[in-house]
Amino acid sequence: MPHQSMPAGVTGHSWLVRVSTTKARMDPASCPTQLRTAVRPLLVPDPPLPFRRSPLQEFGLGPLFTGLDLMEHQGWPVERAISELHDTRGAFGGRGPVSHPALLLWTAEALERFTAARSAQQETAREAGLPFTKPVATEWTVRTARQPEVDARGARQYEHTVWGRRYASEDGSVRELWLPSLGQAKPDRPEAEKAAIAHVLALGEPGARPRWGDAPPEQATRLGRPPDQVRVIDFGCADGSTQLLLDWDRKDVERQFAAHAAPAFHAAATGTGVRPGSSCVDCKALDACTGLHRAPALWGGLPSMPARKRRTVSAWDLRLHSTCPAQYHLTRHLHLNSLQEESEETRRGRAVDAWLNEHHRSTARTARGCRDLQGPANPSLWSAGEHRLEGDLARQGAAMLDQHRDFCPLDGLNENEQVLVQKRVTTYIPELDVVVIADPDLLYTRSGVWVWRETKTSTKRLWERDELMRTYPQLALGVLLLAAGAMGADPRRSWVELELLHEDDSTFERLDCGRTEVVEEARGIVAGLAQPLLDDTTYEPRTGRHCHSCRAMPWCATGSSYVSESDSASGPGGVGPHV
Repeated sequence: MPHQSMPAGVTGHSWLVRVSTTKARMDPASCPTQLRTAVRPLLVPDPPLPFRRSPLQEFGLGPLFTGLDLMEHQGWPVERAISELHDTRGAFGGRGPVSHPALLLWTAEALERFTAARSAQQETAREAGLPFTKPVATEWTVRTARQPEVDARGARQYEHTVWGRRYASEDGSVRELWLPSLGQAKPDRPEAEKAAIAHVLALGEPGARPRWGDAPPEQATRLGRPPDQVRVIDFGCADGSTQLLLDWDRKDVERQFAAHAAPAFHAAATGTGVRPGSSCVDCKALDACTGLHRAPALWGGLPSMPARKRRTVSAWDLRLHSTCPAQYHLTRHLHLNSLQEESEETRRGRAVDAWLNEHHRSTARTARGCRDLQGPANPSLWSAGEHRLEGDLARQGAAMLDQHRDFCPLDGLNENEQVLVQKRVTTYIPELDVVVIADPDLLYTRSGVWVWRETKTSTKRLWERDELMRTYPQLALGVLLLAAGAMGADPRRSWVELELLHEDDSTFERLDCGRTEVVEEARGIVAGLAQPLLDDTTYEPRTGRHCHSCRAMPWCATGSSYVSESDSASGPGGVGPHV
């Protein structure tokens, strides 16, 4: 039977397909080839990648899960788990890498919240006459029998696994999974993911966790008595909230799996083509990928010592790390979230950006661009996608939209030109093992030449003495990427544009990628930001006004002290929001 061959750049065996329920999410930005090789654990990169340990914990839920394991499976009280967490800096006697001090504080709070939420849920179940559920130490796995011949997907055996905290009633009639979320409890999850989780809960056999690179037993899993009911509960680590995502019987599970999860898993196992982006970081086939642009010495950086595993770098990463390394690590890597509302300036910028993106997508094939752009019907109250503005903030945003009309690059653009809205640009720097990712607001061609447009909103003007590319590092990164041929056109004829929108005025600047001095200035700026980021192993906090709006500030002792002191110094009318 003919079957799919694996891409170049990998070696090993492709007959085993092992999919976690998270693979059913089907992120439209993910790469089909990366996913197809990722679900085949017996495939490895060719040449092999060396193991490189991270200096700090990079999985925000790692210490939480280890602490819960000790509490639920070894009987530790929460106080002992928290004490061990701090004494070992989150490593728990070698069970993981050490953690940033802020992650330790966050984890201690999450452990207490999780314990309280579980107790409350059990009490609610008791009052409703439902059975208690107890922690389950062993993994649940659904596995097919190994076949002598491969199928159309090139597979002989399939395994389904699930991630989360496992619980079951004493008699096995009820199985339950708790999914921790870093912020609030999610009100819902994709239908395919829910169906995939329910499938493993309903049919999964308890056993040792399958090792990713090992072949499983040949026989299929068998469950003596499948549960009558499966439940999934989402838990919000930041506030202790819970949300029931599903409560299904066996017939529900079978129907939902066939309708939603099975097609998603089929797509994961058979996807073809490449989509460069964040998926490149974990791709086994990257070395042989012909769809990923490469730019050796993009900014002339040096490999970090000791060597680190592959990472992504974006303009926002560079800017955030230069402002505060701790904020970069805690919010970009660990995704800690205090649920504090974003600053007004950020909210206004997102709304204006969303409005313009939607209009540019709808008018990309017209020659008038935004010349006839109709602003919000009510300038004092309007929305763009999920972003809602009202009052002065809404009026400022509406005025900025009005200012854009004079600068819209689509006005008069020939219909044969290309227009790409929020198109992801990805480049790989092989000597640094770094994937560079950029999402320009607009990419378009003019007479076949690529132009990179960044549109920003601000209440502040650019001073003449301000260094444009230092103020907006995304411009410098855009210059380097175009100059390196990331869009496949002659870089000497490309340029980068900045459109800075104010409430009652606008600023427009252009950077020519064909000028050596412009490219060298961009290279120096990006190198000066990137090297400290790539070399950083501690992510120390750097205080400033940004602390007031930092979503990780409640767990950053240095930042919290700075905010308290600045609020006290400024009196009752102190500046900046705080938690």
